[in-house]
Amino acid sequence: MTIEWQYLFTLPLSGQDVRLWEEEYRDDMLEWVGPIPLGDGHFAYDIWINPKTGEDVERCPWLRKLPNKNQYICRIHDVKPKHCRECPRSRKYAEKTGCKGFEK
Repeated sequence: MTIEWQYLFTLPLSGQDVRLWEEEYRDDMLEWVGPIPLGDGHFAYDIWINPKTGEDVERCPWLRKLPNKNQYICRIHDVKPKHCRECPRSRKYAEKTGCKGFEK
């Protein structure tokens, strides 16, 4: 499956990521997660939901541009969601999609 980098934050979050954030006491991150009931006590998780408005955000709240540079950093690198950790899978993909994680 091909994923455009700017849409990574709209993918469902895994239960494994939610459990990790609970174990790490990352309530700051969990407040940006919206559980979606699937029935039988199972859930999918929608990220990044603005905790103040309940609306989807337009970009990842944890990605920050470095001052005076055309470079970005992930402020949750050690506990970022699985789909963020796995993307981009190659420099070619990053260049094709404009991923800010690779420098030219």
